[in-house]
Amino acid sequence: MTHAPSSLLRRARPLMVARFVSAALTVGVPMVLARVLVPAEYGTYREAILVSNTLYLVLPMGITLSLYYFVPREPALRGAFIGQTLVATTAAGVAAAALLLAARPLLVGHFGNAALGAMTPWMAAFTLFTLAGTSLDIALNATGAIAAAALARAGTEVVRAAAMVAGTLLTRSLSGALAGLAVAAGVRAALTWVWVVRAHGVAVSWPALRRQLAYALPFGLAALALTAQQQFHQYVVGGAVVAAAFAVYNVGCFQLPIVDVLYTPVSEVLQLGLADLDRQARPRAGLALFHEAVSRLSLAFVPLVALLLVVAPAFIGFVFSDRYLAAVPLFRLSLLAIPLAALPLDGVMRARAQNRFMLAASLAKLAVTIALVLAGFRAFGMEGALGGFVAAEVVNRAVLLARAARLFETGLVGVLPWGDLARQGLAAALATPFAWAAVHALRAPRLVLLVAAGASFAAVYGGVLWWRGWLRAEWSALPRDASPSPRPRLVPAGKQEEGAA
Repeated sequence: MTHAPSSLLRRARPLMVARFVSAALTVGVPMVLARVLVPAEYGTYREAILVSNTLYLVLPMGITLSLYYFVPREPALRGAFIGQTLVATTAAGVAAAALLLAARPLLVGHFGNAALGAMTPWMAAFTLFTLAGTSLDIALNATGAIAAAALARAGTEVVRAAAMVAGTLLTRSLSGALAGLAVAAGVRAALTWVWVVRAHGVAVSWPALRRQLAYALPFGLAALALTAQQQFHQYVVGGAVVAAAFAVYNVGCFQLPIVDVLYTPVSEVLQLGLADLDRQARPRAGLALFHEAVSRLSLAFVPLVALLLVVAPAFIGFVFSDRYLAAVPLFRLSLLAIPLAALPLDGVMRARAQNRFMLAASLAKLAVTIALVLAGFRAFGMEGALGGFVAAEVVNRAVLLARAARLFETGLVGVLPWGDLARQGLAAALATPFAWAAVHALRAPRLVLLVAAGASFAAVYGGVLWWRGWLRAEWSALPRDASPSPRPRLVPAGKQEEGAA
């Protein structure tokens, strides 16, 4: 059954709740680490996480996310796809651990940090277990068990945060924090194996595996290029400055986790909705789903950027402490990338199997990023490196947007809901002075300032949208309407195609 645009976030709601839990922990954990660890230790922690995340994102080579493509389309083979994915990601984890242990001298040499070498065994254990357990919520979500996927995600995130904070507080050391991460990742890996073995088994179907790899490998190569692009600026800065300065840079790059909370579930559910339409041979009808996704995401991301630009000093001081206030200019610069997250273009590319295009686009994006980051770092230091990264992101999104327009058989004007974007931008502009006044007029603790600024901004932003009638009826009704939509509320196919043209 096709999913109406109005049902898009309804289906994603459990995933969003889980990610809200993760978001709270993502903000809360640095509040502990940044205060317990000295800047040099916190910088070493960020270096360790950077290297571990690089392997985590690259080594699966797209096979985990391929479940979103194969499981809904071939339910009879779901057990084979899920089981062989688990085997592949566990093997990738073993390879990652071995690679980290072997590359210890290289890591110490690049970052100029002997303390990172001492942490390598914990990094290896954490990376191995993280990869082994990476398919748990993705497999559940791909089979339609969205609530179970959300529970798995939230539960493991709570365990992860608790173990990490406990390890830090008990030992007052970086090794305690990484040990906590390794224990929590091991628990998730064990749960993943138990569930998959009981529900699906781990038998490998070689014909299915060949098709899965044929689909996944181009995306995996694209992910390799994308990961290098996303993290290149951090490796450049991390290799040129001491650990304490890298800690400041990493704080400046901090993204409020609400971006991932909203973006990832919407992108995942959008892929499933587009798959429904593909089975009906109605590719142009997917434009309505894409418009709905963009409008919903921009409804949150546009005001988020405006608000954070105003409250940046109070926010950084509250989350990371005064010792990291030097990161405020970097943080404000990094905010310019947030509006790009209102475009779930990677979900469109995956749903339409744009494997080779994504690979080419990722390689081009990497080349542009390398050039801009290196030039920016030489000219302006850390701010230049981050600015080069943001500029490359803008170029890449423009290329993907043009491709999406072709896939939906429309033009660049028709591919985006320009009216919604303009109205949200105007409402955010009107609300910004009220947030500025709240944060500058009050003499209160930072938490009070942040709450006051956020409340005044939200009141004006939401009030303008409501007063002008710019909130769609189905948006305001969404929190009260939890029942599944029995029929898609898309316009008839012929009229949809006329409108898209």
